[in-house]
Amino acid sequence: GRGRPPTLFRASRRMDPTGPTNYRLLASILTGYVAGRPGAAGIAAELGRSTSLALVPYSAQHRAPSKTRAVAELVELLAELGFEPEPAGGPRTREIRLRHCPFQNLAEQHGEVICSVHLGLMQGALTAMRAPVTVDRLDPFVEPDLCVAHLASAPTRDREPT
Repeated sequence: GRGRPPTLFRASRRMDPTGPTNYRLLASILTGYVAGRPGAAGIAAELGRSTSLALVPYSAQHRAPSKTRAVAELVELLAELGFEPEPAGGPRTREIRLRHCPFQNLAEQHGEVICSVHLGLMQGALTAMRAPVTVDRLDPFVEPDLCVAHLASAPTRDREPT
């Protein structure tokens, strides 16, 4: 006999939650899958919008802040996520300048997907806040270290109570 075949799980041993992780591989697999679907950008933006609700503090949801306050809160969220946004320029701000992409390697391979997720995250966060502003466009890598999110007035329906 050759003995018992190897098993993938041994009941007497638990997985070590502090062991090595490979989230980059998982992100690459999922991004590649979405990139291969028809309408990948739309799917990715919707994924970003649906995820953003969990990123906006409950206290900030559905309170309809001013444009200045909403943009400031979005900039704060983007900073927490690692985008290194430049400070907003006041009430006449028309763009948010992002100096770092936390998923740059994936964005270089699948920019349509990654950048669309980022656009959706920003749109969803502003919608969750009932902000009078949205991000209508994201220009990726306008410089090697700069992406630009363009702001526009939110459609009235996005600001109504849900």
